[in-house]
Amino acid sequence: MVLALLIDATLRIRADMIGAASLGGAALLLLAGFALQQRRRAVPLLDPTVFGTPAMIGVGLLLIAVSVSYWAILVYLPPALQSAFGWQANRTGLALLAATAPMLIVPPIGGYLVMRIGWRWHFAHSFAMLAVGNLLLFASLRRTDTAETLGLMLAGMVAIGSGAALAHPQLSGAMLALVPPDRSGMASAMTIVARQGGFALGIAALAVVGGGQAFEAIFATAASTAVLGVLAALFLLPADR
Repeated sequence: MVLALLIDATLRIRADMIGAASLGGAALLLLAGFALQQRRRAVPLLDPTVFGTPAMIGVGLLLIAVSVSYWAILVYLPPALQSAFGWQANRTGLALLAATAPMLIVPPIGGYLVMRIGWRWHFAHSFAMLAVGNLLLFASLRRTDTAETLGLMLAGMVAIGSGAALAHPQLSGAMLALVPPDRSGMASAMTIVARQGGFALGIAALAVVGGGQAFEAIFATAASTAVLGVLAALFLLPADR
């Protein structure tokens, strides 16, 4: 219910600010009530005290940030490619491999890097790649030469795919490692909630920002979200794994 209210509030921002504020306020009240109710339970479904530490807040923010700066962007890449090059769906799907193929190749490298440089710097670098990739996508739409546009767009897709592949699998491990063993099921559930909630809110927020077709604004917003992810990693996560 809270997520549905937040999505509805987001979609209303441009046309109905009063309605958006009312729905957003109702969502926050419901969330606060749920947190208070869970704190009173002997065996809570989601224990607010477990997820209230800076490190856990940081991981939660990163889960939302990767959903906005990568997963939600995948929804808008096909129409952006079709708009830029006039491609049909089959060619667009083939081009999207540049953004999705790293998910099959890069994750083992992420595990190695976490062991070498720790969570803070690993996630900071991963989200920096996401920011750069979205900026390349933004820059590609400002070029008039078709070859330059295609080159920048492919480079941007590879960058966001690689950044997400480095960060995404390791975020689940970080969430589980930061909670006591008897709270691992709770942490796993929260990981799914943050990912799916961030994805749904990200699609809605980018639709509002871009009006559905203003792809430059969409990619710029995604880049800004990734930069916030870098800051969350640097200031909220522990230096060591």
